[in-house]
Amino acid sequence: MKVEYLNKFIDIQDPNVCPHCHVVNAPNNIWKIFSHDTDDTPVFIFAWTCSNQECKKVFISLHRLYAERFIFARFLNGLPKGPIWPKPISDLKNGNPQDSSNPETTRFIKTYLQSLVSENSGLDELAGMGYRKAIEYLVKDWAIQGNPTDKDKIEALWLGQVISSYYDGDLKDILERATWLGNDQAHYNRVFEEYDVSHLKELIDLIMVELDRQYKKKHYIDTIQKRK
Repeated sequence: MKVEYLNKFIDIQDPNVCPHCHVVNAPNNIWKIFSHDTDDTPVFIFAWTCSNQECKKVFISLHRLYAERFIFARFLNGLPKGPIWPKPISDLKNGNPQDSSNPETTRFIKTYLQSLVSENSGLDELAGMGYRKAIEYLVKDWAIQGNPTDKDKIEALWLGQVISSYYDGDLKDILERATWLGNDQAHYNRVFEEYDVSHLKELIDLIMVELDRQYKKKHYIDTIQKRK
């Protein structure tokens, strides 16, 4: 799309992904305006309609001036796309696998996505605490799923106690460090100043990969038995 700025026509690249459905498509522009961002940088703001027939929602994009070009900066509505959830993670709900009659999002995923929205809105202080809460949901619900008779006990324990009692090996080490960085996000004085929210998210990714690996190992060991 071309826009006029200081008596010149400048090309602006149209967004190709809807922030609501996250499907790649060619959205239709329905409105645009020239304005300034919070730091007084010139911006163009566009309204679009998603061309995905299953979505068709309106979304807003903001493009900031940079080196005589207007570069896409952020969406002003919609939801950022989270990571690809391993099936054992997406199926986990309150310590029990989901069933088709109750497809409620897991507490871990719901909290993670809310934290992601905060982070993408520039609210990094809130996002860090949210990711820490997401870790606690994941750790406790996973432990409850594997130890259903201990449900009340696990819910009452501190996160560190659950990690010490129900996890081991490299996974335990990663969980401990994720907890340290997560707790750091909620304290007045930070201990791990060289680490930020991005490192906390990397640890969460490692945790999901390890839980998925353990789940698959157990599944195949349990279901594939030696035959005569």
